[in-house]
Amino acid sequence: MSTVYIFGHKNPDTDSICAAIAYAEFKKQLSKGNYIPARLGEINNETKFVLDYFKIPVPTLLENVYTQLSDIAFDKPLCFTKDTPISQVWNIMMEHNIKTVTVVDEEGRFIGIASLGDIARANLEISGDFRDFVVPMENIIKTLEGKALHLASDFFSGDLAVAAMNLEDVKKRISRDTMLIVGNREDIQLAAIEKKISAIIVTGNHSVTDAVINAAKSNNVSLITVPYDTFNTVKLINQSIPISYVMKKQGLITFGIRELMDDVKDTMLKYKYRYFPVLKDKKPVGMLTRRHILDFVGKKVILVDHNEKSQSVEGLEQAQILEVIDHHRIGNMETVFPIIFINKPVGATCTIIYSLYKENSITPSAPIAGIMCAAILSDTLIFKSPTCTSQDISAAKELASIAGINLDEFAKAMFEAGTSLEGKTEEEIFYMDFKEFNVGGYQIGISQVNIYNTDLEKLKDGLLKFMEKVRNQKGYDMLLMMLTDIINEGSEMLYVGGHKELLSRAFDVEITGESFYLPYVVSRKKQVVPKLITAISSH
Repeated sequence: MSTVYIFGHKNPDTDSICAAIAYAEFKKQLSKGNYIPARLGEINNETKFVLDYFKIPVPTLLENVYTQLSDIAFDKPLCFTKDTPISQVWNIMMEHNIKTVTVVDEEGRFIGIASLGDIARANLEISGDFRDFVVPMENIIKTLEGKALHLASDFFSGDLAVAAMNLEDVKKRISRDTMLIVGNREDIQLAAIEKKISAIIVTGNHSVTDAVINAAKSNNVSLITVPYDTFNTVKLINQSIPISYVMKKQGLITFGIRELMDDVKDTMLKYKYRYFPVLKDKKPVGMLTRRHILDFVGKKVILVDHNEKSQSVEGLEQAQILEVIDHHRIGNMETVFPIIFINKPVGATCTIIYSLYKENSITPSAPIAGIMCAAILSDTLIFKSPTCTSQDISAAKELASIAGINLDEFAKAMFEAGTSLEGKTEEEIFYMDFKEFNVGGYQIGISQVNIYNTDLEKLKDGLLKFMEKVRNQKGYDMLLMMLTDIINEGSEMLYVGGHKELLSRAFDVEITGESFYLPYVVSRKKQVVPKLITAISSH
């Protein structure tokens, strides 16, 4: 089940955050998918009050939606511990038609890769000398389908010898570090045990006498019987070598599960390897090939309370946008495929989302109803904004009833909590609710902060200096800041970047200083941006 992130605009306000949470909950009830509400910045005091009031956690912070390896489908790795016999690895690879596997340590951490070619090469190169290997006796038993009559050691490292000669010659060729492969020759078996060799493999499923078994136990010699004849036993025993001796472990290129696809593609182009292990916490979770990155699809996202790229998350061009739920003007965003796009001229995104709940006969829980109601109150400025519609008022009242709150009392408490600027820097105040607009070639930024019993004269100078600094650093043509008094229904407008004549024409006011007051102007979306667009278009 793929993850879908739902988020509002940068510098999120209450409607943006609550819409993401409420719509994620709606989608989960509708389709049982993995929908994750997210945010593109720190929440403001008002939103914090709302989430705390209804005991809802703050959504996860989404820094970007660039495609990562975790977003694409790659092959699941076939993993083997380092002591696994190459016979077992080969058989499973052939069974699954896999050409390359990963090798891990006892904790499951990646240590190397092995291919069919590596195993085939090893079978040809390994001689009867096992001195360079430490082979678990269990590997030998498993590879030869044998049975242990006595195990004196868990591992073997030494020479292999075959008893295809007379007794005296055998005695000359064996030592303490020898593993002897022998048929139904009790005399040779007992002679080898007397020399205290490491192990004896009795081939052909021949029975072993009690005398040989007791002697092996007394002399601490491992004794194993196998069903294969001597020729096939000699041929197969090489395949008991642990895969760790065959694997490649130097110069390997691996990728972390969270690495960005752009970086992965650049690296893959530099190397001719066919397979690249994908790791998470040093453990293999996938095998990546070039075919996996040809037509990858980015993160799946749903946008709420915005539809302009400049107001959205970094990396949006790589994401797969599934839906847009918004109540602002339609901007310049493009999508590859047709999507669900719901845009209505109402006061809050949560009004639209609540209508979707009702259309699908879903009743939101009390906390979800509460945050949707709060979002409507916030975005409509307690129904005083010109963007407010009868649908917003009706929705807020119904949601308040479900949530069990008094509209007036809750609204007052919320705005008191949200308008406090105490202890905040000019930067924090300016970016509490900031949006960018590209209008007729002008790059404009507009911040809006609701105020309540605030001494504006103490704020103006510091904010204007900060705004000028931002304008110079980021190349804006104009920056505006709306200090909106909800109770008295008006906004003090601070501006930097000149264009005084343009602003005078847009708002039909005489401007003398670096600020001007607009009575009854409380909506950036409906009373400020449209007038700027008109003034710039007619310029």
